[in-house]
Amino acid sequence: MRLQQNRLSGFEYLIRWQHPGGGILEPAYFITVVEDSSLAGRFTDLLISRAAQTLVQWKMEGREHLSLAINLSAAELGRKDLPGRLKALFSSLGVRPCRFEIELTGVVHPDQLDWLVDAIHAVQAIGVRVALDDFGSGFNSLTLLQQLPVDTVKFDRSLIRQVRVNGESQRMVETLVRLTQNHGKRIVLTGLETKEQFAWAKALPDIDIEGQGFFICEPVEEDYVDDVICRHEGGAAGKE
Repeated sequence: MRLQQNRLSGFEYLIRWQHPGGGILEPAYFITVVEDSSLAGRFTDLLISRAAQTLVQWKMEGREHLSLAINLSAAELGRKDLPGRLKALFSSLGVRPCRFEIELTGVVHPDQLDWLVDAIHAVQAIGVRVALDDFGSGFNSLTLLQQLPVDTVKFDRSLIRQVRVNGESQRMVETLVRLTQNHGKRIVLTGLETKEQFAWAKALPDIDIEGQGFFICEPVEEDYVDDVICRHEGGAAGKE
């Protein structure tokens, strides 16, 4: 949600595994296994295809202002064939690539930076946006902010959680927000889970930022996305 305008801006595509014995599993339970296997490329292609179909549906409904993001590891973002596949897919479907965003997740090692910069430029060249996810959760976050040419920086929920602890933590987060803005990045504050956190983020002066979190909307299945869009575009913000 664009907080200053009180307007829904997009969704993040989150995958779950409906395990026959373990119930619904979040990515933490299986994504590293997938990424370390021969299934990684097929997994990525599936996510991109499903996301593209959602964008096609939104286009038909006159909702092209909404964007959609998926999470990819550095290894998957660096696939040589990825830009070409994205370009061909979006062209065939008549979808604007700028409505699609790849969120770079996981640990990025220093020896990955050179080729990762090239990979980011390659997908940006076709109009796809790239976001640095989980900013502030690792020791090298500021280095990545400085060296990776991402379009968006998503603040980790652990930073936002500290806002309600004490004034010093709040000032630290606000300083990081302004630093990120000075680098010309789009800012997304994740983990907005309480009315107080939402109000704080919305009140940040002279900063056009976006927010994401349970207070705005909890994760929902695909069948309920239209309900969320209608509720927000009808003027509601946050939990009723």
